[in-house]
Amino acid sequence: ETLTALQPVQFRYKADPNERHVGFIAEDVPDLVASTDRKGMSAMDVVAVLTKVLQDQQKTIAELSRKIAELEQK
Repeated sequence: ETLTALQPVQFRYKADPNERHVGFIAEDVPDLVASTDRKGMSAMDVVAVLTKVLQDQQKTIAELSRKIAELEQK
């Protein structure tokens, strides 16, 4: 749910309007990755969320691969 709620945006800093960046609006991110004052977010918390999502996807991929292999043997 946290990963799905993260909405990347493109932005430019006023100090260098020619350079584009990609990131998140701190006020709009889920509580799990937001700082307590909602003016920032923890990169390590985002990494932890991404790691968990990848682990779950890897489990799903392994399970689906096993099921496909079983079906191909029939």
